[in-house]
Amino acid sequence: MPKRPNRRSEARLVAARLLEELSHPGCRLDALSSHPEFVGLPLRDRRLVMEIAYGTERWRGRLDFQIQQLSRRPLQKLDRPVLWILRTALYQMDFLRIPHRAAVHQAVQACRRLGKSSAASFVNALLRQWIRKPPDLPQDDSVQSLSIRLSHPQWLVRRYRRRWGPELAIRLLEKNNSLPEGFLWVNPRKASLDWFCRRLQEEGIAYRVHPHLPNCLVVPSSLARHPLYRQGFCFFMDAASQKVACLVPIEGRRCLGDFCSAPGGKALVLASRMEKGARLHCTDLVPARLQSVRSRARLYRLKGLSYSVADWVSGPIFRAAFDFVLADVPCSGLGTLSSNPDIRWKFQEDGFKRMQQRQSRIIENAFAALRPGGELLYSTCSTEPEENEQVVEGFLSRRPSAKRCCEDFRSFPLRHDGQGFYAARIRHI
Repeated sequence: MPKRPNRRSEARLVAARLLEELSHPGCRLDALSSHPEFVGLPLRDRRLVMEIAYGTERWRGRLDFQIQQLSRRPLQKLDRPVLWILRTALYQMDFLRIPHRAAVHQAVQACRRLGKSSAASFVNALLRQWIRKPPDLPQDDSVQSLSIRLSHPQWLVRRYRRRWGPELAIRLLEKNNSLPEGFLWVNPRKASLDWFCRRLQEEGIAYRVHPHLPNCLVVPSSLARHPLYRQGFCFFMDAASQKVACLVPIEGRRCLGDFCSAPGGKALVLASRMEKGARLHCTDLVPARLQSVRSRARLYRLKGLSYSVADWVSGPIFRAAFDFVLADVPCSGLGTLSSNPDIRWKFQEDGFKRMQQRQSRIIENAFAALRPGGELLYSTCSTEPEENEQVVEGFLSRRPSAKRCCEDFRSFPLRHDGQGFYAARIRHI
């Protein structure tokens, strides 16, 4: 009777299989946490899958260099499942320090279980070759060497060096490869910050109150498994993203809109700040994503929200009736590479033009929904000017009735809490 694979082997197999699935165009690594195969695993195994998946994507460039050095075959000639088995196995040996013999054995077994038995000997030989002598990484600071050693595409390394200089570029590349801090937003509609902190103290959970953001704590990521988290008392949200949601005073504003609402974090912060009787209308292009915003608002006991599916690229949706509009537009996400490491491999430099065209149409159409005296907040989770300043400047040059309220907000991961976000406040005069 064949021996059943142990649970840890199963988790490693799931990691390779789901990475292969989620690496396809249109998929995102952050979908891993809701994938049925992932959700069905025991908690301990989910942690391992998450560590392997995010770590492998973070260091994929370096891992691919090593695979290429050890293999006579170009990477594009390898079967995709086999390539992901090699990547995850090398990541575990190089970064998690699991026993080499176990990693090789599990990789070979993964080949057989994924219907790639013919590749088992190749995988076995390559991994054992790495154990005998891992390929040397380039140590100079050329674009090509930094791309390999710090695992970023060459176009992004080149862009960083051009914008910030060699030293700051290297620090930013290193920052992108570090784990993001766990910033928590405490829901004031369910608990005061003092009450929540007392609960953490009673349970011996370490935390730090953010000095500048209301209802914000820095906590371990394991708090996502705490009953208070599941019951809607709090959720993880980057500090810079929380800052964006608090930039605009909304006292006296009765009709508010969040026009690219999903996944809904900023909508929930806005709803918690609204005065009694105010309404926040949330829209999104994808019905399932909008439904998730509705479900979250119900869990967090936030009222005054309404919902509709809308495409703000195609044209104006509502008449000019809103006092405040948030246009948190779809963007490259290049400001969030520490929490979304797969973006660096999926977004290409030639995508900026297409992205900017969409963002420009959204800001035009969202502004058309503002009444005179109303305010639009344009925001992205990108550090790149094509999606930020260039969109805003172009819009202002076309709209005489639009005027900046103040200096734009920018967060830079090396200088501020959180990741790279941008926002501009624009008034309808």
